Amino acid sequence: MLFVGNLSKFEEEIKTKIGRSDTMGTQEYLLDKAEKKGIQKGIEKGKREEAIAIALEFTKMGLPIADIAKGTGLSIEEIEKL
Repeated sequence: MLFVGNLSKFEEEIKTKIGRSDTMGTQEYLLDKAEKKGIQKGIEKGKREEAIAIALEFTKMGLPIADIAKGTGLSIEEIEKL
């Protein structure tokens, strides 16, 4: 019985440290995974928006489109549409 008590203390400590139990249920796992995927999509969208803003500035400066594409990672076609 001493082991069970220590295990409960251990589980409570984990819950305190990481904000949840160490064993995830299916729903919790799927929500966690969806949240991480949403964050990743947001980061990618932000990077793309930043590349577009930079490309717009470079086109205003008169830089060659091929150089802008190389520097921003956007395609020449994408830059021409801006």
